[in-house]
Amino acid sequence: MPHLPHASLSWPLMHGDSADGCCNIESCSRNPNLVADEKGAKLSIRTAAAEPKLSSRMKEQLSGFDCLSQVFPPFLVAGLGMVVAGMLLSVVRWWTVFLDVRSLMILVPALLGLKGNLEMTLASRLATHANLGDLDVGDTLVSIAVGNLALVQCQAVVVGTLASMVAHAMSWVEQEDVSMKHFLLLCSSSVLAASLASLVLSSMMIMLVLMAYRAGIDPDNVASPIAGMLGDCCTLGLLAVIAQTFWQMQEEWWWLQVAVLVFYMAFVPMCARAAKSCRHTSAILLEGWTPIIVSMMISSLGGLILKHAVKHFRGLSRFAPVMNGAGGNLAAVQASRLSTELHSSSRQECKEAADDELSYCCSGLLGQAPSARTARVLILMSIPGSFIFVTMISLLSFGTNAVWPGPAFLLAFALATLVQVCLLMMISHNVVHGLWRLGVDPDNAAIPYITSLGDLLGSACLTLAFWALSLIGCNPFVSLLPAISSNT
Repeated sequence: MPHLPHASLSWPLMHGDSADGCCNIESCSRNPNLVADEKGAKLSIRTAAAEPKLSSRMKEQLSGFDCLSQVFPPFLVAGLGMVVAGMLLSVVRWWTVFLDVRSLMILVPALLGLKGNLEMTLASRLATHANLGDLDVGDTLVSIAVGNLALVQCQAVVVGTLASMVAHAMSWVEQEDVSMKHFLLLCSSSVLAASLASLVLSSMMIMLVLMAYRAGIDPDNVASPIAGMLGDCCTLGLLAVIAQTFWQMQEEWWWLQVAVLVFYMAFVPMCARAAKSCRHTSAILLEGWTPIIVSMMISSLGGLILKHAVKHFRGLSRFAPVMNGAGGNLAAVQASRLSTELHSSSRQECKEAADDELSYCCSGLLGQAPSARTARVLILMSIPGSFIFVTMISLLSFGTNAVWPGPAFLLAFALATLVQVCLLMMISHNVVHGLWRLGVDPDNAAIPYITSLGDLLGSACLTLAFWALSLIGCNPFVSLLPAISSNT
């Protein structure tokens, strides 16, 4: 696993005991008192007095049930956004372009996963900056904002291109009708939608984190759910509209898709230069590709499951974004809080915590540490959240006079959500501490892995739930949607 240092943050020396301090990337290039760990990473010596500490306004919010009051409202708002995204997916999947180019459905989870690969990771980095007081300085704030905007654009375009290639390859493996015309549509639509969505969402994340911090609210608790809410609707809407427009103009205006790709071939190097010149993002630009590429591949596997599931189970497409996103949002909150906690602690405290917390795989749920109690609170949120989301979808789908899905469906959906969230909480706990022990900054690497696994586990759990309901004859959408089955 490559080192992914967080350029403006300090994180502990995990390998060897020759240095009695923390790594400070921004001073590595000019501090003569450097040591090297066994992997060759440059580390600067710092005294205990220079250990990073949380901003005084945030310190008291790291524990307790403040998490419940701060996370649950954004979680519900994010759920509403995912409900709308599910309704949108149930409509656009019957548009001409989705019917003609089946690989677009594989592309959907990978692009929706950009919120985890890019925006949630950005929110986690910014929240850590805020909690450490870096956003109090005007020049530093501008540098962090500009560098991260440029970085996210580079990552969005590259991931969008790779996602379209993977979707095309998966369709080819399944021996579907694929052509260069389909590939050109996938690539141009994916790149343009990813770039525009990331620009909008990244700008909003910077403003949201700054406003939350100045209002005395821990950004770790609110930024990731809001990124999830905005990410699903924005990305899916842009992808559908852009792909449909390009497909309708395919015969006469095919060169427009080529022009989009040529433009981004020139645009990405400019963004890369801007990100590399910023000390807060230069290291991430060079070494931060492994998490987002691996997570994109994982999300594509979820898309393959979704592609086949929507063809066999009526009504599933309405719940897929909610199922995939809700658990990922809660796990991202936990990962972001764990990362900030590690960044704010001394080297010895972090090393002891990492060793203790990785002693057994379920410590993230069953342990007595504050992080484990927080995880249990977040898991409990998923149960009422699942009932609320099913109610929202039913109201938006069928109105107030419709027959409700019924207790069997509610129980199956809640159970599938609970299984997914419990697994994600254990995964997030072990991934964050495991990355930290390897010398990898969790702010840059943890959330992409976690949210992509949320997509995969969400698609799998939801498919199993619908399969079980169909097996016992309790799929309510078979009877609720007889007249509009083509839109489910």
